[in-house]
Amino acid sequence: MKLNHINLYSHDTEADRAMFERYFGLRTLVVRGSKMAILQDDGGLVLIVNQFSSKPAGFSYPESFDVLHVGFIQETREAVDALHARLVADGWDPQAPRNTHGAWAFYFRARGGYFIEVTTRTPVRPEEAWPDSDRD
Repeated sequence: MKLNHINLYSHDTEADRAMFERYFGLRTLVVRGSKMAILQDDGGLVLIVNQFSSKPAGFSYPESFDVLHVGFIQETREAVDALHARLVADGWDPQAPRNTHGAWAFYFRARGGYFIEVTTRTPVRPEEAWPDSDRD
């Protein structure tokens, strides 16, 4: 299994995006105004800095949520379902898998209080891709 992404709440996504690019070598994949920036490191790990005051239509975290979560990628919908079944069998209480952001995913609360997301790849719409030509 491969760690896919880390999602962090940010009070200033634009400043954080610039910091991660400048000092840590991440590259920007997607910017959604001043509310979200999606970056990636050389190893493929995705870091999301996000203000959750406005969420994409149809998206919601579990009722009592912590905005910080760690995401793990699975290659297929069947792999997501299989991991969900293992968690249920071991006494965890994950959400039922569902379509989220164009991917098949579920969340569950870790013992430490934050959430874990298990998901298939989320497609990036062409209009969201961050153009390399606009970078310094």
